[in-house]
Amino acid sequence: GEWGEFFPIKYSLFGYNETVAQDYFPITEKIAQEKGWGWTPENKKALIPQTCVVADDIKDIPDSVTTETLACEITGKNYKIIPQELSFYRKTNLPIPKRCPDQRHLDRLAKCAPRKLWDRTCAKCGAEIKTPYSPDRQETVYCEKCYLEAIY
Repeated sequence: GEWGEFFPIKYSLFGYNETVAQDYFPITEKIAQEKGWGWTPENKKALIPQTCVVADDIKDIPDSVTTETLACEITGKNYKIIPQELSFYRKTNLPIPKRCPDQRHLDRLAKCAPRKLWDRTCAKCGAEIKTPYSPDRQETVYCEKCYLEAIY
């Protein structure tokens, strides 16, 4: 490699699918292998059935939930609630999550705008602009000049 350049991905200690790159630029295991990149196989643990019923209201959750095994309602993967987490949910009056942390992360990513720019026209002056809002969305988009005029 060259001085100042990041080391080649083939030397990474992590599989591509374990990195943030997979979140934003997803590829398949086959593509990663074709490029000579690492891929970490999913850890297939035996799933344990949920050992308690999780109430929808945090006030109905006993302290013993921190010793129980929970199962994700989507994937079935097991997860636990730690005492500090339970304390947080009680302080903020939030229900115990029914999805595992990995699934909640994927749910959040699905709500993000895609990493793509679309060609659109400014709603005020008609100038051609690039925007992360696709043409089928209803948001009004302005070029930088018109946006600054509108807010200042």
